[in-house]
Amino acid sequence: MSNKITLLIDGNNTLHRTHWIANNTGKLLVNSKGVNVGSIFTFLKTIKSYVDQFNANEVYIAWDRKLTRETPNFRNVLTNGTYKGTRDHERNKNVYDSMDEILAAVDLLGVKNIFPGHLEADDVISWLSKSVVGKKIIISVDRDFIQLVAPDISYYNPIKKQLVDNINFEEVFELTPREYLYFKAIVGDKSDNLPGVEGYGEVKGMKLARLYRAYVDSETLSLKDVEIINTNKAVIESNLKLMDLSYGLNQYPQEVELYSKQVNDLSTFAPDFNKFKEVCVELEFNSILNKIGDWQATFLKKHNENLLTEYFKAFE
Repeated sequence: MSNKITLLIDGNNTLHRTHWIANNTGKLLVNSKGVNVGSIFTFLKTIKSYVDQFNANEVYIAWDRKLTRETPNFRNVLTNGTYKGTRDHERNKNVYDSMDEILAAVDLLGVKNIFPGHLEADDVISWLSKSVVGKKIIISVDRDFIQLVAPDISYYNPIKKQLVDNINFEEVFELTPREYLYFKAIVGDKSDNLPGVEGYGEVKGMKLARLYRAYVDSETLSLKDVEIINTNKAVIESNLKLMDLSYGLNQYPQEVELYSKQVNDLSTFAPDFNKFKEVCVELEFNSILNKIGDWQATFLKKHNENLLTEYFKAFE
């Protein structure tokens, strides 16, 4: 396995958290022009902290902003429009005010922004986690990504500051990654407005998840266990279509082509610190400018290491 470390960051999830931090936990960061630039500043600092923490060679940020808008997301179709229907859009309407500025700024750091066509950032990260060579670390508080943990894929929750990999997975969750996906389908997801099997909470849900895994693997089950499976099978299978991050990619094969093209187009992407400094001057990010050497060490170092790796590959 390659020693390369790639961060796969949930952009919308990170933006929501950094926007809240910037606007609810202290004095607002307003520059001399009267512009609140706190969300941009906090987002940039957060991304740098992740690169430093994991000594990453490459960074992708996946966003929910769709490149193709002609057809609805299949999850909305399967749920008759109720998917994520309970989210407070009014409360979150200001979160994306600075998104374009954030996209432009992280571009200049050499961070690779990537977008879905019809699907969501979750699906993009799922594909990247299977396609990018080396060790991948998914960063989000969204627990949907936990199902993707594998020998070369880890999951980091920045609020809990918890890293889950294939070694400690069962110790943390008492389930295998596949059983965890079944567990999610059984208990549902309130944040996405997806009800689960009625009467099943965490304890019963874990038990049924193990049972369902045995059923899928064609293990011998008692008549009572088969009856339990048959009683709840319709809800589980319906939710798996919505929660299994491989399902959407199978429904939209053109998504894979779109992601592949973006990755290919970004393959020679490089930091531009002259322009990044100009942006920091414009936004009055003096604390970044005062430590611009640290930022260059973080992002240029990784870029130069990648160039050297590709150079020496030519002699293999």
